[in-house]
Amino acid sequence: MSRMNRRALLGAVAAAGLVPALRAEDPKKAVAQPGQPLNITVTTAASAPDVSIALGTRSGKVTPCRSGCTHTGGGNIDVQQPSADTIVVTMSGVAVAYGGPAGAASASQVFDLAQQFEVSFDKPTVKAAKLTVEGRLIGLLRSSKIGSADVSAAAVVAGGAGPGVVLTMPSHSVSGGESSSINDKEAPAGIVVAAGKYNLSQSFKVTATMPKCVLAHKAPSAEFAPDPALDPLWISTKEPFKGASKKDLGFQVTIKVAAEEVPEKK
Repeated sequence: MSRMNRRALLGAVAAAGLVPALRAEDPKKAVAQPGQPLNITVTTAASAPDVSIALGTRSGKVTPCRSGCTHTGGGNIDVQQPSADTIVVTMSGVAVAYGGPAGAASASQVFDLAQQFEVSFDKPTVKAAKLTVEGRLIGLLRSSKIGSADVSAAAVVAGGAGPGVVLTMPSHSVSGGESSSINDKEAPAGIVVAAGKYNLSQSFKVTATMPKCVLAHKAPSAEFAPDPALDPLWISTKEPFKGASKKDLGFQVTIKVAAEEVPEKK
């Protein structure tokens, strides 16, 4: 028998041996006998919300402004809709400035977003909705003896006949060698709204500055973005926040809608 025929024969035998093994792994059908107890698990699907949000047109822009020896990182505007009645917008960025004998340095990132959305009532029984806006700001500010860093953030929801909702996060700044870890959360602010189109205007700015100097100092920085937005080479060896968790850094706005009961007029 030639070598080629021998290989073909061995391959056929091996394939034939696999067929019974595969058949043996097939699941067996069990027949329930009369009176035999059975365990049946029923999982109900989540009901659709009474009020929902549909995203419309969007215009977002991030502008880095740099002068001198500087670094900017991140610069992301992320818009997500985890559920039909919720919108989550996250802005994240970093600014670092290093002044030296050659001159002063200044770095910033400016975020601007205009996001349109429509609130719709998905059940005829809904006559009004409660729209809430919640803000969260998490980040790190570092400064040198002659430098500074700061952050500011705000959001406005307008539309319809109502006054709208204004969300202003506390501004923060450090200088003179100070450093601060920021973790702010503004309680939800809400208004009663009708079905219709609305607009979210969201702004965010991180800045770091350092004047001209002869002696070396650590670079001031505003870090409000997850790794790897800030290169470790820009951080001092005496890092005050070594080991800090950075996965949630940034400015986040959450918008939710829910059905609102309207009292009947007597």
